[in-house]
Amino acid sequence: MARFLRQSALGLLVMVLAALALAQTAPPPWASVALNQRVIDLTHTLDSSTQQRLTDQLAELEQRKGAQIAVMLLPTTADADLETFTTELFRAWKLGRKGIDDGILLLVIKDDRKVRIEVGYGLEGLVTDLLSHRIIEEQMTPAFRQGDYAAGVQHAVDALSVLVEGGDLPAVDETRETVDEAAVLLALILGAVGGVLLASGKLHWRRGLIGVLAVTVLLTALAAINGKSWPIYVVALPFCMSISAAIFGALWQAKVVFYCVLALMAYSIGLGLVDHYLTEVSFMNWLGWPMAGLVVLGLYLILFAVMKAAWKNSRAGFCLQSVVVLGVYGAAGYLLEMGLDGWLFALPISSFAALFIYGQGTGGSSGGSSDRSSSSSSSSSGGGFSGGGGSSGGGGASGSW
Repeated sequence: MARFLRQSALGLLVMVLAALALAQTAPPPWASVALNQRVIDLTHTLDSSTQQRLTDQLAELEQRKGAQIAVMLLPTTADADLETFTTELFRAWKLGRKGIDDGILLLVIKDDRKVRIEVGYGLEGLVTDLLSHRIIEEQMTPAFRQGDYAAGVQHAVDALSVLVEGGDLPAVDETRETVDEAAVLLALILGAVGGVLLASGKLHWRRGLIGVLAVTVLLTALAAINGKSWPIYVVALPFCMSISAAIFGALWQAKVVFYCVLALMAYSIGLGLVDHYLTEVSFMNWLGWPMAGLVVLGLYLILFAVMKAAWKNSRAGFCLQSVVVLGVYGAAGYLLEMGLDGWLFALPISSFAALFIYGQGTGGSSGGSSDRSSSSSSSSSGGGFSGGGGSSGGGGASGSW
């Protein structure tokens, strides 16, 4: 019992410290904005014609020089440090070409009256910190002080474009060695079918191997006929089919999971068709949130299983553990000082603590569950036109008006 109390006290301390850290470092909602266009105005300051003109200008620059410039207008970054926020956003969006890192992010924080130009490693010799500072002080802030945000942004984009145009950047690769999406999709589908047939014993592995070779030769020959870079097909297609066959062959062993995956795939395809042919669909609302809900439901089922095992092991210990969990919830909600939102945010913190605390009564059987809980919270941001770069050493300049 003494060992349990020491471990529970340690878990309580860790959870409280984690809650305080999360409360202080929680990123603003703008950090998760997807880079799906070259000009993102969340302040509704720029009119549609200005946004379209800037977008066309940046697209033409990228086509000629390869460098990517993104413009973003935000109301505020809350309490986040401007340079840190801009650097993280730059890397999340992966601005610039991979290996060249020729990206630039122009960030205007309207309500905070701040502006930042973040420059990728590949352009720091062209767009120096001094030049970035001069663009801000001479081109942007004078117009911003007069309330003409469109002119300030346009002047900055023009100045940055001139600097990029004058640089000696690697040529734009018009013949990137990639496999057609249709070929990859066909390989994945055939691999999935083959994996299920192999797992069910309806296809011998030798015939499956012959099928992989035949499909690879056929698609590679079609790529060569169309003048594409066919050698990559020889490697990519067998790899795609093998991975797909392994995944769906394993899923076939658990029929319920297999059909759930098929249903999810069908649902995703249906959303894509609706978005393409009928009306615009928010995949975050129609796909992301249901998936997140299923993950949370699964984690709470694990928690209930751990609680059940703790109850069977010792009812007195279970009651004591419950008091500690409630203490974690109360401490987290009180220390967050966020009102109702703070008490809601304290719920997942106390749930995570509960996995650890109730697990002590069952010999630590919930360790794997807590690992899955922490790993499930990771996320990625999509990139509408990201080039795979994003490396920035903090080069650029900041300013205010």
